[in-house]
Formats: sequence, C-alpha cells, structure tokens
Amino acid sequence: MGCFVLNRRTMIKLLPFSLILVILFHGATHGQEEQLPLVDSLGIIDTIIVAGNTKTEAYVILNEMTLKPGSVASHQAIEFDRNRIYSLGLFTRVDIDYDTLEGQRFLFVDVSERWYLIPVPIFGFRDGDPKKPYYGIGVLHSNVAGRNQKLFVSAVLGHNPSYSLFFSDPLFDRENSLYWSASTSYSRVRNRSVIEAAKSGRFDELHFDVGGTLGKRLTLYQTLGISLGYHIVTFTDNEPGRTVSGTGRDSYVYSSLSYLYDSRDLREYAANGFFMSLYLSKPGFGEADVNFTRFGADLRKYIPLPLDLTLATRAHGTIVSGGVVPTYSRVYFGYGERIRGYFKNVFEGENMLGGTVELRYPILKARTINVSMIPLPREFSVWRFGISLALFGDTGVTWFRGERLARGDFASGYGGGIHFLLPYGIVVRTEYGFNEFRRGEFIFDVRTSI
Repeated sequence: MGCFVLNRRTMIKLLPFSLILVILFHGATHGQEEQLPLVDSLGIIDTIIVAGNTKTEAYVILNEMTLKPGSVASHQAIEFDRNRIYSLGLFTRVDIDYDTLEGQRFLFVDVSERWYLIPVPIFGFRDGDPKKPYYGIGVLHSNVAGRNQKLFVSAVLGHNPSYSLFFSDPLFDRENSLYWSASTSYSRVRNRSVIEAAKSGRFDELHFDVGGTLGKRLTLYQTLGISLGYHIVTFTDNEPGRTVSGTGRDSYVYSSLSYLYDSRDLREYAANGFFMSLYLSKPGFGEADVNFTRFGADLRKYIPLPLDLTLATRAHGTIVSGGVVPTYSRVYFGYGERIRGYFKNVFEGENMLGGTVELRYPILKARTINVSMIPLPREFSVWRFGISLALFGDTGVTWFRGERLARGDFASGYGGGIHFLLPYGIVVRTEYGFNEFRRGEFIFDVRTSI
C-alpha cells in the first residue's frame, strides 16, 4: 500500500484547493436567490421611485434589483441592490432610501449617470511585460438609447495589434428576457506557446473572427446563451504542426453553449454572493480539420465574515476532448490567468485547473466622493474609491492529454498586499507573493479581482 506524506510543501499546494472546494460546495448547495435575511427590516415597499436617470430607462435599474413592490426592505437588501445597480457600469453614484409619506411606503433610488460616449485612450503592456507595449484608441458608447446597450470600436497598435467592433443589447426583448451581441475582429498575435517557440522560434498568428450570441435571462441571477461564429487563423511563418490542416490556414465554424449564475453584490470587487460560469464550446463540426470540444467552469464564492472581513474563493478549469488542439487554442498560466508566486512564469497545456483563496479587510470601504471643486463635466465629478488589505493563496496546473497528474505538478503561491478600487471599476493590486520554495516577488496588476 502506498504512503501519502503531508510535508510543508505539500500542505501549501493542497490547502488552497481544500478550502476552495469546501466553500464552493457550500455555495453551490445553498441557493442564492432566496430573499436576503431581514436584518433591521424597515417595512413593506408599496412603490419604487427612480430618479436621476436622465438617459437610462428605469427598467434597466429595476430589473437589477431584488427588492420589488410588496417586498420587505432591510438595510442589508438595500445595500445589496445598491451594489448591483452600481455594477451595471452606468452610474458614478447610487443612493437608495426607504421612507413613508402620507401612509405610502416608498423606496427612492437616486443615481448619477456616467458619461456614456467616451473616447478611450488605449495604452498598456501585454501580460504586464514592459517589453510588450501597446497603444491605440477606442470609442465606447456604454448606454445606447438608454437601454444599457454597448457599442465599442477600437484600433490597437504595438504588441499584438488588433481592430474590433462589438455591440450588445442585454434586453432586446423585454417580454421574453432575451439578449444578443455581435462582434468582429482582426488581430496579429505573438505566439504564446513556449514549447513551439523553443522548437522553431517566435512567430505571429493572424486571427479573423466574426460571431454572435443569443441568450435568455432566466432569472435575476441566471442567463443561458448560445454562440455561433466563424474563425480563420494563419501564420506569418508557417511550420508543420502549427495549423491542424497542414496548409498554413485553419478556417472553421464554432459554436458554444454557456450558463451563468451571478449573485455577486459588486462585480469588480465582490464581498457577498456566488458566481458560476459553465460553457461547452465546439470548434469545428466536420467541415474543417479543426474538430475538438472544450468544457470550462469558473466557480467563485464570497462570504462576509465578522470584523468586516471577506473570504473570497475561486476554482476554475477547462478540459478538452476530440481531435487535435492547435497551438493557438492551448491554455496558459502566465498571461491572462496568473499564479502569484509564479507571476511571470508560463505554464502551458491543453487542460487547466486553478484555484484562489483571499481574505480581505477594507481599510477604506468603497465610497463615492464628489470632486465638484475640480472643473469637470458633471458625469466625471463623482468618483468611487476603496482600499483593502488582502492575504491570498493561489494554486494551478496545466497538462496535455495522456499525461498523469500528481500533487507535485501543481504550482502554488501565497502572500499579501493592498488592493485599490478606483473610479470606473478599475482595481489595482500591489502585492508580494512567495512560491512553495519561499522565493518572493513583487506584483503589480491592473484588472478586476476574483
């Protein structure tokens, strides 16, 4: 009989996943759509009045709220709905108050709208690498016709240049709660495969994509969607094995089915709720040499604790089956997904499994600040800030089909830092992390948190 020894390094690798799975199982087996506990209940709501929405249709706000006429209002439910409305990305300020006037009980929702048509300067470093700068311009209309429709056009130069057009309507059929989106893009992408680069050097991939999604909002928290599109991939310097077809050009139809459950209070930096994203994608249907299937899942749970602490956990993964997976469809840690402690290390494979656990404490709770003393348009004069301390543990692994996984294959890290919640939903993370060999690194990252 084999012997399994839990030494310090093994415990560091396995502890994050153990905590994550226990907490996520609890979240998945306890429904989130039941009414929030009536802590400090205020009374029944007769009427909801929305104000301040000069451009936004009132139903966009009301559809995001758990409180309805006939519901019992509480401080906790009001705060939850306030964060849900803010997460729409349409407002710089959201205030909700309960009051009684002439025997009628009102819920007043007062908002300040953002500037919706925004020229967006684009600048940054791909994958956080100063050697990979990119720059460009985009134009975003985040609230077309006041219905939360999004229209975005962009042109990006520098590292991985691209051109894209995207439009979405989150509720084009209100009666049946249907949404749709469409996009087209062209990009030149520096190959990410370290395995292929080691064999034949660096090369660029040329991607053209057009596609659309039709979906249904099943409930306040649940959506179901189906996507269909067409994708073409070529290379600046083709070598055998880079494309599945062997011609230097892969072109194929793809489709995917997705399910989303999202009861988070504040999407960019949640403190309460459950998130689950499941998808099944199928590149190729026999009309092309590309023909495989990919399944993916992303589960996140946020638990408020005493002393204003929040426990945030995430488990995510993706697995493939079927035909050959080309180099451009492999998955990685070290680019979009990272393992802190191995922040700049690249791990490559066909399949991926990862997990994160964070303990957060707000030293400045998220709040809105009026900066009217600065000569700015009204839509830019209300800012939202927050600062939190965080401890974290990350773990992850990638592998190819046919390989057997062992506990030593997981890369893990732990550490702590400061997170800054900035206006317009930007989250800046400054952290210091260690891997299981106690090698440390400074981390600066600008993106939404788990």
